[in-house]
Amino acid sequence: MALWTVEALKDDYDVSLITSGEVNLSRLNLFHGTSLMGGELSILPVPIPLGLNRTKKFAALRGRFIQRYCQRVATNFDLMISAYNPCDFGIPGIQLVADLEDLPQILPLKNWKRMWYGDTPLRRAYLTLCDWISSGKPEGWMKNLTLANSKWTAGLIQDKYGVEVGVIYPPVSSQYSLTRYENKSNGFVCIGRIIPEKRIEDIVEILARVRTIGHEVHLHVVGGPDGKGRYSAELQEKLHKLYPDWVFFEGRIDEESKNSVISNHRYGISGRIGEPFGIAVAEMVKAGSIVLVPDNGGQVEIVDHPNLVYLDVPDAVYKIDYLLNNVETHTALREHLLTESQKFSVETFQTQIKGLVSDCVTRR
Repeated sequence: MALWTVEALKDDYDVSLITSGEVNLSRLNLFHGTSLMGGELSILPVPIPLGLNRTKKFAALRGRFIQRYCQRVATNFDLMISAYNPCDFGIPGIQLVADLEDLPQILPLKNWKRMWYGDTPLRRAYLTLCDWISSGKPEGWMKNLTLANSKWTAGLIQDKYGVEVGVIYPPVSSQYSLTRYENKSNGFVCIGRIIPEKRIEDIVEILARVRTIGHEVHLHVVGGPDGKGRYSAELQEKLHKLYPDWVFFEGRIDEESKNSVISNHRYGISGRIGEPFGIAVAEMVKAGSIVLVPDNGGQVEIVDHPNLVYLDVPDAVYKIDYLLNNVETHTALREHLLTESQKFSVETFQTQIKGLVSDCVTRR
């Protein structure tokens, strides 16, 4: 969302990208589909203590260094925009909320996260250090215009903090081959990091039951492990022993290969509960796949059809069985999903961003 925001604004404004990360425009353009060039924006690197900028951990600490830098330079700009999560600029700006990790107590913590993210003496000491660098109190960022990546996310923020929250869906920029639907494989694709929240084992159980009632479907899992990958390795070993003929782990593959896998399969499936948006689901929908999702999170808004939203494993089996037995319904479902996919097109995102920025600048 950060890069496509810059892409949307670069022709009409002098845009600066404030970041603590490495900026290689060629690589970023290749990965995200943008076409940014060095002369079209200025890059302002945030000074981060040595060592902290070389790890993905301590995100809250890094975020406070970034926020403090933004507060120092905010008055040099007509408008400040946070393209990922809430940020107190010291003056009103725009913030796009992409997930809920920076907004504590909205969702219950998973068991394995409680030791670090729960209310413990260690966590309180860590957050005290973060607040010493730059305050994380919501009163600061609540002055901003807040936009969430789904109605589901917006509702949670509104209920917790009592602020008005708009919605702007992330853009899906990937291009897919136009494989004829009848030539696509009768299989499913699941995309995402191989972590417990993605509930890949539940997806496999769903499709295993679908196979027992007579449907020869298969599953491709596209995505790499998180961290050291112990969970991923154990899961792959277990499922390879149980279902070597129809469960395939593709790993972390390049964009072209991933798009090829999606384009050549009829169906997609997600197992994640509480997904703020679900960019992988949006990608599969844009590629012309018929995608099933759990009845929770922003991904429900992407498919927006009762036949494609399941409550639990038995309900998913029932709906997939119906889907596979009634091929004549596929055309209507695909046309419905194609219409829905316009909500998260690049063109829609850019039009909305331009309008929001123009309104904010005009008012100021």
